[in-house]
Amino acid sequence: MRLHTTRLKHWLAPAAKVISVLLLLSNTLLWWLSDGQALILKNFATLTNEPLQLTPFGVWMGWGLSTLHLLIMMWGIWAMAGVFRWLAQGDYFHADIARQLRRFGVALMVFGVASPVVRLLMVLAVTLENPEGHQVIAISLEMNDVLVVLIGALMVMLAHALQAAAVIADDNRQIV
Repeated sequence: MRLHTTRLKHWLAPAAKVISVLLLLSNTLLWWLSDGQALILKNFATLTNEPLQLTPFGVWMGWGLSTLHLLIMMWGIWAMAGVFRWLAQGDYFHADIARQLRRFGVALMVFGVASPVVRLLMVLAVTLENPEGHQVIAISLEMNDVLVVLIGALMVMLAHALQAAAVIADDNRQIV
């Protein structure tokens, strides 16, 4: 079965933007539903067995930290939407493609490096007002963080290669 990219490529940029907005909306929804808070704290903040009394301060701080963290990824996804837009127009060697791809790669690297710090701050924030002896510090480095940083570095290197290719393509257009 052959995938027809002619129709697909026109939908990738808007789809990327919609996905980034849905990330922020789902984050907000999860923080303001009690079942969602438990899910976030279990998976994101790595709090599983600790007794937890989530206060309004903890909810606001957790939501704020996770939102700021997701804004990094949202910036990267919007940059990738720009790449999709240029590719849909058929301008494969436009200089903006390399710039947007570099932004996406940098966003991935910053997101991956910030993830352990955000998890630590999240645990501190949500357990800060717990009774004495029930406050938690949890530091975790996950393989996904490392992979996101490596993929971001790969995107930055690809952006450099595309920038060089754009210069060569521009030189060839001037010769002809």
